[in-house]
Amino acid sequence: MAPADLLRPLEGQREETLRIVEGLGPADLDRLDRQTGWSVRQLCAHLVSAELGEAFVIRRALDGELMHLTQEERDSFNDAQADGAGGWDAARIKSELTEAMDTLREVFQEMSEEDLDRPVRWPEWPARTIRSSIPYMVEHEDSHLDQIKEALKD
Repeated sequence: MAPADLLRPLEGQREETLRIVEGLGPADLDRLDRQTGWSVRQLCAHLVSAELGEAFVIRRALDGELMHLTQEERDSFNDAQADGAGGWDAARIKSELTEAMDTLREVFQEMSEEDLDRPVRWPEWPARTIRSSIPYMVEHEDSHLDQIKEALKD
């Protein structure tokens, strides 16, 4: 089994994200991020889809398959997921974020210490291992949380 504390940084980031989400009202969810043009709701949906995608890619790596996803394929997937969240309220977003983290935890609980050194590949990131991807996953969520906070200021 992989070390239990391995996901602690990502879980800490998720706690911060959930604190922000819990305070969102309907009008907040429609505020736009100037950088991406996505609403707060879409940014939250993207976090959900990204984490589920990470779990999928890691599961493939555990099966010995190195996924090759182009940036265009990734962007198309992200846009579709963000657009599909049109009716999500803050409670649904919180639930989806919690379930996505649970899915990722399940994947990591199935791993051995050696599995953490299996290669994975993400668009725009250099090839790396499962273990070395965790800081990038934390940074990804943190950067989108910054966008959400900025959109809420407007």
